Amino acid sequence: MNVELKKIKRTVYIVGTILFVATVLLIWFFTRSFMTLSVSPRTATALLGKKEIKIIAGEAKINTSVGSHQLKIEAANYIGQNNTIDLHRGLNKKIVINLSPTPRPIKINSIGNLLMKGSDFNDGYYLSGNMIFKTKVGISKDGSINIIENRPVTGSVIHDTKEIIWSPDKQLALLRHPSSIGLFDFMKYDFVHQTETSWGGNDISSIAWSPDNSKIAYYYAPATGEKSLIFSNIINTEITRILNFNQLGIDNPLLRWSPDSEWLIIIPRNKNVAENKIYMLNTYSRELKTVVDSGNNVGAVFSPDSNRVLYTTTSGQGKPELFLMNKDDNNKTDLKIQASLDTVVWTKDSQNIVVATTDPTTKTQTIFRFDTNSVTDSGFAISDLGNTNIQSIAFSDDGKLLLYESNNQIYALKVEQE
Repeated sequence: MNVELKKIKRTVYIVGTILFVATVLLIWFFTRSFMTLSVSPRTATALLGKKEIKIIAGEAKINTSVGSHQLKIEAANYIGQNNTIDLHRGLNKKIVINLSPTPRPIKINSIGNLLMKGSDFNDGYYLSGNMIFKTKVGISKDGSINIIENRPVTGSVIHDTKEIIWSPDKQLALLRHPSSIGLFDFMKYDFVHQTETSWGGNDISSIAWSPDNSKIAYYYAPATGEKSLIFSNIINTEITRILNFNQLGIDNPLLRWSPDSEWLIIIPRNKNVAENKIYMLNTYSRELKTVVDSGNNVGAVFSPDSNRVLYTTTSGQGKPELFLMNKDDNNKTDLKIQASLDTVVWTKDSQNIVVATTDPTTKTQTIFRFDTNSVTDSGFAISDLGNTNIQSIAFSDDGKLLLYESNNQIYALKVEQE
């Protein structure tokens, strides 16, 4: 009797153990997801979140928790990819990622600076020697970059110019010289009749031309001690004093318009950098508000839809760090990217930015797209561009081409993935 009871107990124990283990395995199975990753080139490296994935001969078997994961694939001389992967319980998913070779930039001009995006979706303007050039690029049927246009739009008359402030339609421009500012009329590129007329002196610093072409804002600080924000007509013959910067404790501010011309960003450039907050002026109501109350701010630029602001803050060490906020000054987000705003540009959809940044360790430069909604790298990452020192970039509206200035030369780069 005792023997039979022991056998029954043992059987019950074994069955219970098996059921328990099976239940645990079943629960584990249904809370895990399985993935087979195939990559090309076979030398590519992969990160799932922050975990490095071991790839052997271009393949890896992965089991991980269910949910959304960032999958980052990189390889030398190839465009990297960063994708969001949604994995469901019990799923056995096959993912194939083929990286495209890094495109090679083509040189548009061996001498060029002060690059500015044009009015069309894939053109730009730049200064080369004593002439301003217009360039237009496209993609040929074979996938290569085609320089559609690259020609001077002025005669050899642009002398000692250190800044160009363009009108929205690119038919006029303010040229800053060492001791004067001139208004240049391109006369629709009629070289014979192009003119430069006196517009202002060196008592005018930051200048911002409104996108609706209705006015020009500038900082006016003559020898009398006045420090004012001025709104003027295009030829600077009619002026309105908007703000007294002496009363506000603001010195030599940076001015930037919103694309809808409703808001003007004002960032002081005081010697005490802790005082360099970010202000925003409603140009209709003339209400001035502080949108970033902490100091050490360097620059800011609105998104194309005028709803968000990308701004840079520095601690005095290294490059400025990028932050993002809504125009009503909430939802401030540290993007954890170090870059100057000269090497950052919004895409037309106001969701992504394209950034050229430098690795502080290797000193190499990378161009990548960053999704400001999900706050993650996205789309592409291009490195191995050779000896670059990118100073400014301009992005085509269709997201296929990039113009950039490096080492005082102008380049075009294809960034569309095949």
